[in-house]
Amino acid sequence: MNERIDPRGLRAPGGLASVGTLLFDNSLSILNRTGAYHIAKDLTREFVPVGAGIRYWRLGSFAPEGLVRKIVARLMMLEINWLRDREMFLIRDKVGERGIRLFLDPLYVLRSRLTDNDIVLCHDVGPLTHGDLYDERTCANYRLAYEKIRRVGPGVVFVSNFSANDFEILFGSGFRFLKTIPLYLRAELFDGPAEAAPGVDGPFFLTVGAFETRKNQVAALKAYRGGGFHGQGVGYVLCGSRGDGYAEIAELAGTVPGVRLMGYVPDAQLRWLYGNAEAFVLPSLLEGFGMPALEAAYMGLLPIVSAGSALVEAVGGVCSQVQPDNPAAIAQAMGTALSRSAAEKAQTSRLLRDTASAATKVRFLQQWRELLAAAAIPGKM
Repeated sequence: MNERIDPRGLRAPGGLASVGTLLFDNSLSILNRTGAYHIAKDLTREFVPVGAGIRYWRLGSFAPEGLVRKIVARLMMLEINWLRDREMFLIRDKVGERGIRLFLDPLYVLRSRLTDNDIVLCHDVGPLTHGDLYDERTCANYRLAYEKIRRVGPGVVFVSNFSANDFEILFGSGFRFLKTIPLYLRAELFDGPAEAAPGVDGPFFLTVGAFETRKNQVAALKAYRGGGFHGQGVGYVLCGSRGDGYAEIAELAGTVPGVRLMGYVPDAQLRWLYGNAEAFVLPSLLEGFGMPALEAAYMGLLPIVSAGSALVEAVGGVCSQVQPDNPAAIAQAMGTALSRSAAEKAQTSRLLRDTASAATKVRFLQQWRELLAAAAIPGKM
């Protein structure tokens, strides 16, 4: 984008800074390198060059990397754990009365000024609704952060209606605005050639996602074992980064014939896995959006996902919905996916591709431009 975008939607030589200040608090990127990190990177890459400011905790616009980032992340969390939501030693900034702070994660409102003119991006409210999936300190910190947000009443943006509904049940609607801007497909993932994953032969089910308790790979593994799919010549491939819960997942996987844990795989191999699997399986206990399901949909791969979850929303309801705590039901859905005719597979594939193809970065960024343009006008929202 070459032109500077004034937040009122006007073209102006001074860009965003010419009518006030838009400051991105991207402290998230110091600590979190999951999908939320890539969303933050794309947002700041779009708006910082046209006049928005950016800060990384107390480092200003300096983005730490490598060992420095890890040290800073530890210091940042020590400060949050110690000072929490106290008013002392808040991070200073030059945001004026008409300016907007955009927090790319709710946690970081704790160490900053927060006004009802600001905006908070919320991926999910998991630490409040699914406390058993997080450590006690994380839950306590997010409770304080959300309480501060509730008191002040800024604008809040969600990545799915599922997360927005959970938030509104907890905190009501007394905010400057509540708006959903769905996430988008990483189209670059599908650019380039595909490379066969080593050691993967014949038909197989696929799960992509961090090895975490909340992703519920344990239930999916039990479903695969209980369904007797290995005896039918069907394998099961799981890939993703290691997270909390990996040890339990790996231990169970080691006892189930036909299962292959691959960890992180290059994009070329991931393209091949999406393109050759029989179905995508992710009966997650908690998702803010569900990017892997959308990626599977883009490749025409049937998602088997948790009923009524953000995963269902991400793929426009074109999926097989299962109860995540019922391995027998998951196994039944896996068996049904295998038994589909070629015509059924082709029809579902077309619907999935159409849904996923509409989830573009262009649409996502345009919705953010429109939101920031409206938010910059007093009384507009």
